[in-house]
Amino acid sequence: MDRVRAKVARVVEPGLLTAMFDVVTLEIEGVLAETRGLRRDALVRSLAEDDVAISPDEYDAVCAGFPVRQGALTAVAVRSMPRDDTAVDLIAHRAERYFAESASKGLSLVPGALQFVQRAADVARLGIVTRATRREVDMLLSMAGLDTSFDVVITADDVTSPKPSPEPYERAIERLNKRRPTRPPRVLALEDGPLGIMAAHAVRMRCIAVGNIPAYHAVEADAYVPSLEGHTVESLAGLVLRGGEWRP
Repeated sequence: MDRVRAKVARVVEPGLLTAMFDVVTLEIEGVLAETRGLRRDALVRSLAEDDVAISPDEYDAVCAGFPVRQGALTAVAVRSMPRDDTAVDLIAHRAERYFAESASKGLSLVPGALQFVQRAADVARLGIVTRATRREVDMLLSMAGLDTSFDVVITADDVTSPKPSPEPYERAIERLNKRRPTRPPRVLALEDGPLGIMAAHAVRMRCIAVGNIPAYHAVEADAYVPSLEGHTVESLAGLVLRGGEWRP
C-alpha cells in the first residue's frame, strides 16, 4: 500500500496524469446522454404492437445495454414467443423510430458530461464507441452541439459484432492510428454497463464505469463514477491509478 501511495504522489506531478491516456472514448448512451428511459419506452411499445408484453422492470433486468435488435431478441426469448428474423427487424426498426421521435423533442445530457468533453478535448483525442446507430449518434451529437468534438465515431452500423465483442474498439484504434498512432493501454474507455466494460478490457484498455450501474457490474471496471460531473481526464486517470500501478 505504501508503494501505491508513493506512486500516486509521484504521478500527480503536473502533466503526468494527463500523459497516462492520449485518447478517451465514451459510450454516448448513459455516459453522455440520458437515453435509458427513452430506449426502454420505445422498445416496450414496439414489442407490445407485436403482442409481446414486457414490463419496464423486465426491460431493465434483461434488455438494458443491448443494441436495439438484440434487446428485441432477448425480450421475445424471455416471453418464449419466438419471432423470425423479419419480425425481429420490424420490432427493432419501430423501436428506433419511436426513440428518434421522442429524442427529437428534447434529450437530457448526463450531469457534467458536456463540461467534461469540453475540458478533455484540450488534453486528449476523443472518440465515441457506441451501441447506437449512426443516425441516432448524429442526431444526439447535433442536439448537444458536439458535432465536431470527436476524432473517431464508431456506431452499431460500423461493426458486424457489437459489444461485448472487441470489434468496436478495434475499429476505433484502427481509425485513430490512421491519423496518429496510439495503443490500447493509452486509451481510457468510459462505459455504462457490463458489455462495454468487457469489450474495452478485451483489447487491453482501461475502463471506468459511469452512471447508475449495479455494484456487481461496476466492480468489473477499473474505477467507477456516478457521473462525469466535476471530473477531468486527470481526475479519472487518478482513479484508475489507485487501482494499481499503471504501466504504459
